[in-house]
Amino acid sequence: MLHIFNFFGQFCPIFGAILADSYFGNVRTISYFCILYATGWILLILTVMPAVGISLIFLVSVSLLFIAIGNGSIRACITSLGAQQFKLPEQATRLAEYFSLYYFVYYFGILLSKIVPPLVRAKSQCFGKTDCYPAVFGMLGLSFAISWSIFNLGKFYYKAEKLAEENILIKLCGCIKHALVVKWRNENQNEQPRTYWLQYAVGKYDEDFIKDVGRVLKICKLFMPLPVYFALLAQQDSSWTFQASMMNMTVAEMITIQPDQAKAMGPILLFILIPLWQYMCTPCIRRLFGREVKPLHSVTAGGVCSALSFICAGVLQEYINSQPYRSVNIAWQIPQFLLLMLGELLLSIPGLKFAFTQAPASMKSVVTAAWFINNAFGNLIVVILTQLNMFVSQSNEYFFYAVIMFISIIVFAMLAYDYVLQETGYLFTNNTNDNMLIRTQHLAQKYEEPNTSAASTSSRRTSV
Repeated sequence: MLHIFNFFGQFCPIFGAILADSYFGNVRTISYFCILYATGWILLILTVMPAVGISLIFLVSVSLLFIAIGNGSIRACITSLGAQQFKLPEQATRLAEYFSLYYFVYYFGILLSKIVPPLVRAKSQCFGKTDCYPAVFGMLGLSFAISWSIFNLGKFYYKAEKLAEENILIKLCGCIKHALVVKWRNENQNEQPRTYWLQYAVGKYDEDFIKDVGRVLKICKLFMPLPVYFALLAQQDSSWTFQASMMNMTVAEMITIQPDQAKAMGPILLFILIPLWQYMCTPCIRRLFGREVKPLHSVTAGGVCSALSFICAGVLQEYINSQPYRSVNIAWQIPQFLLLMLGELLLSIPGLKFAFTQAPASMKSVVTAAWFINNAFGNLIVVILTQLNMFVSQSNEYFFYAVIMFISIIVFAMLAYDYVLQETGYLFTNNTNDNMLIRTQHLAQKYEEPNTSAASTSSRRTSV
């Protein structure tokens, strides 16, 4: 149920992105879907109230659906809205800092959600029950209402947005369909083939839009192996929490925590890793190697770290199985959380920057939503593999996830090696002290594929 909910929550950004880029803009789209989100929370509070008189399963399903659609649809819009407030290239440094700060605040919220609700639930009593879920949902609903009010206070200060005034995704799909149909028709008539298949859409669609479609397709092609990473990341809330329930939850022989609080290690470690990476690791790499860490190189390294984290989880599970029940201390989960959060630092932050800065101006929310859809498909992978029930041993399942992560990141590295920066693209370095913005030069002809020939690709390839 958790991963199904997460799937819908991560898939819905595409709907919010279409409305934001095409019709309403980010501000209005966020406001509208916040209403749906709030409605979901109200219904969720009703599910834990006694004698509501409505089917509990129906009410929970509807409330979670509203929350998933509302939360998911505003997610890509929030990222794009914040990034669009900066003037480029003058405020390139601030824009780069924004993406890091966005993830910092995002994980701060996750940390609070992993610590505070279990405490409120355990320490509160209501309606004759020791666990007070109305207090938990009410507290979270109040927090949302406050944040929504703060957002609305700044509504009149946001920059005006230029809208496409048409469904940009339908237009994009129409362009692809038209190009493929014309290409197939011309091949049957033995006409001279064109250099790039999207050129067959010239005539019905303007050349600038066709070029933008080509850019979006190349970015999405690069994203294709990444859902496996998000499948690993999603298991902090499921299989890793279940693993924690089989361990000794006493910390430093003084404090006993709950299994669902153990996953707070992730955000805590990330808070430590972000400044270490920004102010120590990146300058050292620059001094030692004389170059910055490129975003796509960083994404590759993050994938490797994530795979290693599941090897650690598998080894730990084998050790837990060989010891008396709840005798292995929860501190042994720290190495796997450390590697997974290092992967998050190296993969998610540069990846989100890359998605926004390489996207065409008219499709930034759509491409950002495509990044979040990776997360949706990651949760879907977990649901499918769980339903298949292929493994008797939990440790073997962890090792399986590590193997497919290694395979997917190798595929990503191969795609990244051939990726050519677009003419109007912006690429961020990982030097977070000054976060210089590199304006890329014209590296490819207007419609030429990056791998038209091995020789031309070698001469034009840029380190990304």
